[in-house]
Amino acid sequence: MGIGVRDPMSASFSRDEGGGPLPIILAAGLSTFLISFILHHPDIPNSIYSDIVSFWSRPLAYGPLIPYVESSFEYPPISGLILYVSSIIGRNLNGYYLTFSLILLSAYIATLIATYLISRRRGVGWEYVLMFLVLSPSMYFYLVYNFDIVLTAFLMTSLLLLIKGRIVSSALTFSLAALSKLSNLILLPIILMHVERNKRLTYLLYALAPFAAVNLTLYLINPVVFSETYLYHVRWGLENAWFIVLFPSEGSWDTARLFSLFLAGYGLLKVYLIDDMELFRRVFMAFAVLLLSSYVFTPQMVIWLLPLLAVLGRVSPAYYVMEVANVGIILTWFLSPEPTKWGSLPQYLAVLRASALFYLLMEVYRGGASQPRA
Repeated sequence: MGIGVRDPMSASFSRDEGGGPLPIILAAGLSTFLISFILHHPDIPNSIYSDIVSFWSRPLAYGPLIPYVESSFEYPPISGLILYVSSIIGRNLNGYYLTFSLILLSAYIATLIATYLISRRRGVGWEYVLMFLVLSPSMYFYLVYNFDIVLTAFLMTSLLLLIKGRIVSSALTFSLAALSKLSNLILLPIILMHVERNKRLTYLLYALAPFAAVNLTLYLINPVVFSETYLYHVRWGLENAWFIVLFPSEGSWDTARLFSLFLAGYGLLKVYLIDDMELFRRVFMAFAVLLLSSYVFTPQMVIWLLPLLAVLGRVSPAYYVMEVANVGIILTWFLSPEPTKWGSLPQYLAVLRASALFYLLMEVYRGGASQPRA
C-alpha cells in the first residue's frame, strides 16, 4: 500500500474533522501505556528489562545526585532532568518508577495528539495513529523504557507547529527535542528547506540558541563531568548494527565506527539533496538512514519512526517484519550468553530488522507523489 492520502469525501476523513476519534485514540493509548508499565514494573516477577529500572542502580538515581554537576549522565539535559525529578519525588524504586512512567505518559499523550492533528491536516485516516502508535508491539515493549517517547513528543509537536506556520514555537520545541536526545538535529537542514527564506535565520536561531545555552551553562559548571554526556556513546561498541556482519571482531570496531560515520554522511546527504520531496517523507528517510548507519541501534529507537509512518498513512509487510524482529531483540537478549556478538540470536534479529527498515526506506523514497512543501 502506498502513501495513504485519503479522499476528503471518505467517511474516515469526515469523522476526523469532527474530532471524535481523539478520545478513542487516547483511551486506547492509555491501555498501551498500562501494558508497558506492567511489563517493566520492578515488582512484577520476570519483568522485562528497561533502562528506567537500570538507572536506579546508580547513585545518580538513588542518591540522588544532580546530573552533570555531581555525576555524569549519558543523555542530554532534559533527560537528566526527568531522571532527577523522578528520583526526588519517588524517593524509592517504586515511587521513582511511577513518577518516571507518568512523565513518559504525558509525552506519549502529546505524541498521540500531535500525530493525530498532523494526520487530519494531511487527510490521513486516524486508524493509522491507532495502528502505529497504539497497537505496534514496540510501543508495548519500549514505551516505558527510555527517553525516546519524550524526543518523539517534542519533535512531532514541532512539526505540527511548523506546518501551521508558527515558526518560533516550532523552533523552540525543536530545541527541546534536541535537549532530550540529539537525534533530531540531523533534521534541521530538512526543516529549513520547508521554511520561507526570510524566516530561516529566525528558525535556526531559536532552534539552536536554547540548546547551546543550556549545554554551555552545564559545561561551565563542571566541564569534566558534563563532557561525559556526549563522549559516552562515542566510545560505545557495535550494538544491533547490521554491519556487525562485516565487523564481527571487537578489534575491528574502530573501523566499524568510521564506516558508520561515512555511511551516515553519505546517506543523509542523499536525503538532503533529493529534489522536491514533501516534509514527512524526507524526515522519515533521514531517521531511517541514521538508524541504518548507526553503530548503536537500540530497539527503543524504532519509536522515532512510528508516528511518521502514521502520518504517511503507509502499511507495508516490511513493517510487520521490522516490529517482530525489534521486539524479539529484547525477548532474546538475556537468553544469549553474548548478545552483542555476531552469531547470537539478537544480532540475527537486528540484521532482519535492518533489512525490513531498508525496504521501508526504499518504499517511502519511491512511493507517492510529492506534496507541496509545508
